[in-house]
Amino acid sequence: MRYNIYLCRKCGAVCAGREGASSFTCCFCGTRNNTEKAVSVMKGIESRDVQHVIAQIKLSKVKS
Repeated sequence: MRYNIYLCRKCGAVCAGREGASSFTCCFCGTRNNTEKAVSVMKGIESRDVQHVIAQIKLSKVKS
């Protein structure tokens, strides 16, 4: 299964949503986000790599 990485529109948390889904729920604040309106960070990430990719994005945000 593949996932896309998005930013939550309410709190800005980095979250994953299934590829092809119309929405995802924020892993931090619980807000339901429409995938068409959310900021897409990466697409087509394999399920086994999602946690690693999210951690790398968070780390790069901290360093910026």
